[in-house]
Amino acid sequence: MMKAIVTIFFLLATLSTFPQVGFSPKIDSISNLVTTQSLSKLTRELSGDTSTIIGGLTYTILSRNADSPHNPKAAQFILERFQSFGLSARYMNYRATGTNVIATKLGSKYPGKQYIICGHYDNMPTGALAPGADDNASGTCSVLEAARLLAPYTFDYTLIFIAFDEEESGLIGSHAYADSSYYKGDSILGVLNFDMIAWDGNNDNKINIYSNNNSVSFADIARFSFNVYQPVLDVVFVVSNMSGSDHYYFWQRGYKAICGIELTSDFNPYYHTVNDNFSHVNMPYFLKFTKAVLASLMTFGWDYTINFNHTPIVATPETTPRVATVVINSMHRIKKLVNGPRLYYRVNGGSFNSLNFNYNNLDTFKFTIPGQSIGSIVDYYYAAQDSLANFVGTMPLGGRGLNPPGTIAPPAFLQYTVINEIASNNEPAVYKLDQNYPNPFNPSTNIEFTLGAMSNVRIVISDMLGKEVIELLNQRYPAGSHKVMFDGKHYSSGVYYYSMFVEGTLIETKKMMLLK
Repeated sequence: MMKAIVTIFFLLATLSTFPQVGFSPKIDSISNLVTTQSLSKLTRELSGDTSTIIGGLTYTILSRNADSPHNPKAAQFILERFQSFGLSARYMNYRATGTNVIATKLGSKYPGKQYIICGHYDNMPTGALAPGADDNASGTCSVLEAARLLAPYTFDYTLIFIAFDEEESGLIGSHAYADSSYYKGDSILGVLNFDMIAWDGNNDNKINIYSNNNSVSFADIARFSFNVYQPVLDVVFVVSNMSGSDHYYFWQRGYKAICGIELTSDFNPYYHTVNDNFSHVNMPYFLKFTKAVLASLMTFGWDYTINFNHTPIVATPETTPRVATVVINSMHRIKKLVNGPRLYYRVNGGSFNSLNFNYNNLDTFKFTIPGQSIGSIVDYYYAAQDSLANFVGTMPLGGRGLNPPGTIAPPAFLQYTVINEIASNNEPAVYKLDQNYPNPFNPSTNIEFTLGAMSNVRIVISDMLGKEVIELLNQRYPAGSHKVMFDGKHYSSGVYYYSMFVEGTLIETKKMMLLK
């Protein structure tokens, strides 16, 4: 009986194989080329805080409202900026009163497969003055900065930069584009839409990323990019049918898309007023958000992702060496010989030691951690880099360092303890997911978990077929014990599974039963 239970645990504790984001010094360097000066100048010009040059003449964009005579000048401003970066740029005149502005960077390996970065340039209110610095000069300027800085580079996939018109009139510009792409059969792999990214009233660095169910895997890579390259930003991930911005009609056409926006619970009080001007822009927050935007787009453009699949080592009284097995794969070839995959471990909080693999078969690697005495706490993490040393991936997420990979540790680790007796939960000590109570339950139950360090925690509920039915939470928690309630009143009786992810890594899955 005990053997069967342990076997079940191993099956459920195997870490998931969705892609994790690798850290690339090149991406980090390019994204950090966005400066307060460059972003401020662009935003001031687009929001009418200062004059600019359009068509060779000095001009001040006093409004970008769809009905304003200044709006076509704003479109021309964007087009000329795209062209000045050396990109192929065009207007999409989808109707007499609407003009999208589009620039293209053709991919070298997969030119027919596209990633889109976008934001709307029209604004509110109606009338003679509508600066719209946050809504949405901020998102549009992040698109322009991405175009400026990425134009000199060659990417595997085609990158499309779009400033949409008439978002405020009912998402008309993006609706027209999504429909056109759908009927043409465009292969859009994902859409990064940014709308209002320059207001942080309480300076807590929180942002929202919205996804629908179809886009979760795409959204995971985007938000993990934010975590890796701008860890100071606190990503609050929401899966919903949020229909208030230009990602929505891409969802309706079956494309994967996200919307990045300032925290909706800390919303800009100057929204849709003449006071949404540059003086109210939170530049430090806007700068970090824009750098993260660029990093996420480059991660997709070069596909710097890597998978780690590993069953965590469990707590036992064994003092003998422990074998750690991991499966590592990526769209890029993994370096295997010199600077191949490594396991780093430390004992009782000491310095990390590195281990080279002692077994390899295709993408499977094994490492042997030396035996430790009773009471020892062992932290460990994996690291691997691509064969060209462009990026490094770690498990858990967030480590850095190339040649050899992973010399800078991630913020969180896997852990096991050499204990005096067999632990009842058989799980790593740092991340502890308890059995729900009551169980069986009707209609609600409590789920408790414990963290050894500040971490982003995601708990999802799945049905018997493994289909996710709800994301119960997805946010950062401090070290310590926490509790969340699952209300099953809208679900049918049966067996469900709840899974805990920490920093993007699946820690454990447990079973519960709803009886009505």
